[in-house]
Order: sequence, then structure tokens, then C-alpha cells
Amino acid sequence: MLLRLRWGAFGLRGRIVGAVVVTTFVTLVVAALVLLPQLEDALRKASKTTLQDDVAAAIKYNDLTRLEDVNYGLVNPSLEDQKFDLPLAKKALAQARSLDTVVNSLVGRLGTQSVSLIGYIDAQGQGQVIQVLGATSGAAGAPPTGGGQPPDVAKAFEHNKDYYGFSTGSDGKEVVTAAIWLKDDAVLAVSKSIDEIPLAVKAVRRAFEIAAFVAILLTILIAIPLAGTLVSRLRRLRQAALHIAIDGGGRTNFPVDRARDEVGDLARSFSIMQRRLRQQEEARRAFVATASHELRTPLASLEGMLELLADDLQADHLDLDDAASLLDRARVQSRRLGRLAADLLDLSRLDAEVGLRSEPVELGELGRAVLAEFDLAARGRGVKLLLHDGSLPVWALADPGSAARILRILVDNALRIAPRGSEVKVAVDASPVPTVSVIDSGPGVAPEERALIFDRFKRGRETGGEAGFGLGLAIGRELAQRMGGSLVLADPGAPGATFTLTLTPTQAPSPDQIASASGV
Repeated sequence: MLLRLRWGAFGLRGRIVGAVVVTTFVTLVVAALVLLPQLEDALRKASKTTLQDDVAAAIKYNDLTRLEDVNYGLVNPSLEDQKFDLPLAKKALAQARSLDTVVNSLVGRLGTQSVSLIGYIDAQGQGQVIQVLGATSGAAGAPPTGGGQPPDVAKAFEHNKDYYGFSTGSDGKEVVTAAIWLKDDAVLAVSKSIDEIPLAVKAVRRAFEIAAFVAILLTILIAIPLAGTLVSRLRRLRQAALHIAIDGGGRTNFPVDRARDEVGDLARSFSIMQRRLRQQEEARRAFVATASHELRTPLASLEGMLELLADDLQADHLDLDDAASLLDRARVQSRRLGRLAADLLDLSRLDAEVGLRSEPVELGELGRAVLAEFDLAARGRGVKLLLHDGSLPVWALADPGSAARILRILVDNALRIAPRGSEVKVAVDASPVPTVSVIDSGPGVAPEERALIFDRFKRGRETGGEAGFGLGLAIGRELAQRMGGSLVLADPGAPGATFTLTLTPTQAPSPDQIASASGV
């Protein structure tokens, strides 16, 4: 906990810079610990492979074959033998010349001056140096002296095969060695200095240290301004958020950040959120203002009528006809308030996204039930209600209550504007998708109002003298969309208006499903 508090005391800028620098440093240290040992090992293996390739080239060009053909026993006869045996001396001279010729070619081929020929090898693998073909004792890369013999000679003699390895020369430096078995019980010992490998590794380490220092320095120089810019941008967003919280977002805007990164995306998201909140706030205020206005009118009328009714009741001579008229008008305003309250409740449910049911609904039966509710009102207005549902049932996937609510809204609107003696038709169709259309013979909808009538608190000019709130069609369209359908105003092809509700088709439920739904 204390470490967390201390780390948090540096702030976002300090933590970003510290994290970047520490990450860079740790990465470079790990890379050095892994890279440098592998580099040295790779160089050692490369030097051994190079020596093997040189030996293979010597075999290819017959240098070793010619060396095997030299009779090394005649190269260095004793002085006494040379004194009393002149032919022997001549043979020794010839063999020595042949050996010198092979030596010059072999030394050039192997790329080293440290080559020695070991012969007279006994059962214990110990032999004698017949000829040091290249460097003398103490030269760079020379084989170890002091009575010993080059490494792997005994193994090469014992197994009759070549051996390669690493050793330390007489000068204390590391060498790569080869013990090459020759016929006639001889071994060619080759030593090649690889003291340049530690120097190369040291140079790489030095270069790595310089590169690491420069990398950390550049990281600091880049990370500090980058972190400062990032923190300042976040600080501006924070200050704007605080100002918006204080003044309610009415005057303060989020700063414009056009950078194509996460902070820029965050700033643009905040701006979008602020615009939408302002739009919602404006819509809420407009809704409250409109609802208050719509409520005020019927409430004022209802209050006036009740006062007049109270005056009539307190008068000496009660006018029953006038009291009855006032009571009927008060009931109209009361029903209007009830409708407004129901509409506002529907809107609140829509805004709260209350879940709707989804089950098969028979549209013909739904149309008959809704028309039955308006039969008395239609007779009082002198309007005839007709249902065209075809000969087959039409099933759709919908919420029964919501579908009935939409149909009530459409029929109620049609009855308000339908002239006396006209007809209001409800047509149910199954092709190509289930639809319910409400057709009236009223004045229709003006072209400039066709898109507006589905907005909240928007009404057309032709209302048939009936008061309304402009909420019915808005509620109907939103309910239709929530059920996966649509509510549209068809193109005018005749006098009047045609509103069509489209729903999702479905199969008729089985008898078991119907019994389960009815609770049987």
C-alpha cells in the first residue's frame, strides 16, 4: 500500500516517464545478457567451422595426401647415419624438400602458422614432434610446450579420426585446435588463434553500452514532452467536465481535439455525449412545457365549469339544463385529461424501454375487438365501421396489448376527422407480410405535414374540430418499431388518409400452445 501511494505521488506524467525509462533499461539489460554470451559462443563455433572447412579444402587439393606420402622417418636422420650413409643423406634431403613444399601449401591453405607433425606415437598415445611446420614456441597460437603435446592427438591416433576443439596456447590465449589423423601412425596438430573473439565481444559490449545510454536518453527526451502533452490534454478534459458539472453544460463545451489517438477519441466521444445530452435536455424541456400547456387548458376549462356548476347549485332557482350541460362538458375535459395521462404514461414506458411481449396475434380477431370498442362512438358520429379481414386468419408476431393500442389510436383519429355518413375501414392483409390498414374519407394529410405528424406534440391542421395532444401517432410508430414492424402513412391515392401497420409474419400456434397461453 505504501509503495502504491508513493508511486501515485509522481502523477500520471511521472509514472509514464518512469515506466517507459524502466522498461527501456530492463529491455536493454536483458538483451545484453542474452545477446553477448550467444555472440561469443557463435563466434567460437564459427572459428571451429572455418578450421574444418580449411582442412576439408586441404584434403580436396591433396595437401594432406602429399603430406602422408612423405617418409618422415628419413627427414631428420642422425648425423652419424648421414656421415656413413651417403644415399641415406640424399633421401633425407629429398624428403625434407618434399616436406617443405607440402608445408608451404598447407600453411597457406589452413591460414595459420601453428602446425606440427606428431609421430612415433606409442600405445599410450604419446608421440614426438617430428616437424614444427609453422610457428616456433611462444608465437601467437602456438601449441602448448613444456613437455606436453597438442590436445586430442592421442584420441586421433587411437580412433583414427579427426578431432576439433578449443585450448589455451603457450601465450595464454585461446586457440581452436585440430588433430588430423594421418596414415603411418602420424597426427597433424593445428592450432589457430581466436583471440580476436574476446576483442570483438568487448567492442560489441562497448557499442551496446553506448547505444543503451543513447536510447535511454532519447527515451527520456521523448517521453517527458509526450507525457506532458498527454496529461495536459486530459487535464483540459477534466476542467471542461468540472465546468459542465457546475453550469449544467449550458455554456461550456469540451475542447476540440483533432488528434487521431485514444485521448482524441475520448474528447470527441465526450463532445458527442454532450450534444446528445443537450438535445435530450431540450427535448425534455420542450416536453415538459408542451405537456404543461396541454394540461393547463383542460384543467382551466374543468375548473371554470365546476365553478359555474357550483354557482348554479347555490342559486335560488337551479337551472338543471345548464347544470347538465356543464357536467357533460366537464366530463369531456376529464376524459381528455385521462387520455393525456395515458399517453404520457405510454411515452414514459417507451422512453424507459420496457420490454414488450412477442407472441402470435391473429390480426382479424384483433380488428374485430377494437372496432367493437368504438361501435357506440361511431354510431353517435354517424360513421360506419367496416372490417375487411379476408377468408383466412392472418397471424403476426407482436405484443397483443401494443398492437391493440396502435389500432385504437388509428381508429380514434379516423373517427375524429371522418365526415358524417362516411365509412372507416380496417383492412387486414397477409401478403406479402401481415398488415393492418385504417382508411378514412376525411380531409387527408397535407404534403408538408406527412413527416411531422409522427413527431411528439405535432398535429396536422385538419383535426375535424377535435382537440388532441399530438401524441397518438408518435406512440403508435414507436410501439410498431419496438415490435419489429412499422407504421406509415400511405401515399394519397384517394380522398382521406390510409395508415398501415406492418408486423412480422409467423405461423399459427398449435392447439397445445393456445391451451397453454389460456391457462387450460
